[in-house]
Amino acid sequence: MALPPRQALLTLAAGVVATMLAGPAAAQAGRAAPPPAVWASEFAGIAEHDGALLGAARRYRATFGDRDVEFLPALGKHAPRAEPWRVHLHSVRRGDAVLLRAADAAPGRDHDRHRVHYHWPGVVERYEARPPGLEQSFLFAARPPGRGDLVVRLDVDTALPRDGGDGVAWRNARGGGVTLGAVVGIDAAGRRSAGSARHVDGGYELSLPAAFVDTASYPLELDPLIGTAVEALAGADCDFPDVAHDAFTDSWCVAWTQFFGGGATGIVAGVWLAGSLGFGYAFAVNQPGDEDGVRVANIAGSGLYVLVWVNYQGTSSSISGLAFEPSQAIATNVFTIDGPGNVWWPVVSSEATVYDDDCLVAWLDGTYGLLGCSVAIDANLQPSATPIVQIAGGNVTEPAISKQGGNPGLHLVTWVDRPPGLPGWVRAQVVDHDMNLLGPGAWIQNAPQDSGWPAVDGDGFRFLVVWEEQEVANPSSIDLRGRIATIGPTGLTSLGGVTDLAATPGWFDYAADVALLGDRFGLAYARQVPGPPFGDDVFFQAVAGNGTPIGGALRLDLTPGTDYRYEHAPRIVGRRDGDPSTSADDGVVVFADQSVTTADSNVGLQAVEAMGPGGPIVDLGGGCGPGGLAVAPGPYAFGNDTFAMELYGAPPLAIPFLLLGLPAPHAQCGVCSAIQFLLSWFVPNVAGTCATTFPAPAEPAYLGFQIEFQFVTFNVNYVGCPLLPGVAASNVVRATLGY
Repeated sequence: MALPPRQALLTLAAGVVATMLAGPAAAQAGRAAPPPAVWASEFAGIAEHDGALLGAARRYRATFGDRDVEFLPALGKHAPRAEPWRVHLHSVRRGDAVLLRAADAAPGRDHDRHRVHYHWPGVVERYEARPPGLEQSFLFAARPPGRGDLVVRLDVDTALPRDGGDGVAWRNARGGGVTLGAVVGIDAAGRRSAGSARHVDGGYELSLPAAFVDTASYPLELDPLIGTAVEALAGADCDFPDVAHDAFTDSWCVAWTQFFGGGATGIVAGVWLAGSLGFGYAFAVNQPGDEDGVRVANIAGSGLYVLVWVNYQGTSSSISGLAFEPSQAIATNVFTIDGPGNVWWPVVSSEATVYDDDCLVAWLDGTYGLLGCSVAIDANLQPSATPIVQIAGGNVTEPAISKQGGNPGLHLVTWVDRPPGLPGWVRAQVVDHDMNLLGPGAWIQNAPQDSGWPAVDGDGFRFLVVWEEQEVANPSSIDLRGRIATIGPTGLTSLGGVTDLAATPGWFDYAADVALLGDRFGLAYARQVPGPPFGDDVFFQAVAGNGTPIGGALRLDLTPGTDYRYEHAPRIVGRRDGDPSTSADDGVVVFADQSVTTADSNVGLQAVEAMGPGGPIVDLGGGCGPGGLAVAPGPYAFGNDTFAMELYGAPPLAIPFLLLGLPAPHAQCGVCSAIQFLLSWFVPNVAGTCATTFPAPAEPAYLGFQIEFQFVTFNVNYVGCPLLPGVAASNVVRATLGY
């Protein structure tokens, strides 16, 4: 569609003016560094879920029974098997006198989000979830009777053999397992004494010297740390994250897969504050089997997060889920959406409307293709689902779904039709918020080049679909291409042209994800350049509402240094995906960052924004007479195609014109200063107030590009200028383009 004449002129003028300074500006190019990423995997927390009390941290998962604790170290993908380690209190003694036999007592148990307490007669056994490990401690309110060292004995049940080296540890042949930290005694006055730990038949003993026990101020704490012994080649124990946003609590929910070894996996989720990326809490999922492929959504109408994943048991799989309320961390039990059978690859779409209590889930079925339904969670946290529908059959693979459907509640599902031995092509289907199919499916991309792995997001009317596409000149390389689609109650209504979003010849741009950021989009993707393997990087690219890139791409990094350099599996969400009424254009990217030495992997959060605060806007003065005050509310930033220039306080009958130019010496006429303008146009005067807009350049080569503007008004009672009586000038404003 052609632009209106004035808009076309302004766009052309912006390009012409920018080109005049392209050389100097290009020398300043290079996007400012984003705020540092936050490690999502530096977490620890305890939560009760589905009848189990679980502790979770990056290197372990703990299950707290009525009187014992199972510690499951996260040994990673490459460990030959999972190695559970179970511990329970055996006895407490001083010297030869037994003060407590655990078999003769029943402890009371309580907990908060960080600690679990077992209340035994005379002693409290405590476990605190910390990122490095599970801190085990024993608290004595009063001096234990008797004489001699204070000894706590614990029984251990594990297939791991004892480590014959220094210290107390249980390790497999690769060096992975469980290790016990240093033992220390701490009294009420803060005095500390080194204790000791040693292996005994069936377990281990912790002891404090008699002299410290006799002279200590009480309560007294005996305090070792149970940690994961890292393997010589550890696995990627935190990987493949996803993220959603809740507007009511203004939080992000991040979920990912944790790897324990031997194919054993589990799902971990955490909640972060959206404003500061501060950590709230984390929890693990209690379910028999192995969980993987987690996706996260939000139900805005009820303020719930929903996790959906694949659960593997034996030779079959199920699509499973749970929902939780983020402020209180109250969760449903795990529920099954489909299965057991041959099902995998779930995708979810949030419900952004405030009048509904459900979200959409789609997944692949080995017999029926792409299936889907709507999952509702009622006020009592009870789940229900609509009948399962077939979205697409045949050679369907690589599904994706928009992160929400906006106020209309219309969503877009995409997938790849990939016949054996033929190129893959991208198709789409419009659905409503109850998973009713609207209109026929449509091709998004069916060019000869092989395509795949689509991603999509939008506002219920306008969507951006992104996919990988084989390069024409270099078929072994991959580009990212995109297309705007509009939809309505009858299905797909229009398709825009195909645009290049990340296309460098010979490079691999892949693993795209897209999110609505304000009235723009954010694109997260991975890039591999020719060279050594596992050197991939993750990037963020802002995309205009018409599907074209804004400015340059930001490289995201989680762990500094040269070891953790394999960034991969990015996912992105914006605040807009949890609240269609907001104009906020920021969001967060989550991704994994893996070590090329140990294969150990972190998960991180990186705040991003479609349009930043822009460069400085400075009032240079120079006005005269009743010319009024010129201002620019900003931002003068890449992507702002309606950069505003406003005038206040002009005479009501004045006739204003805007002058726009480049920084240059100002002309003087009496007491007036005037810029050397390149463009000017009339701006309507409404009771002394005028406003107009001008598009900011959208190319990174123009970083630092400056403009100056002022308003000149005619028909005023002012004779200060001897050359132009009746003309007054506003102050001069200078704006510098920035991100």
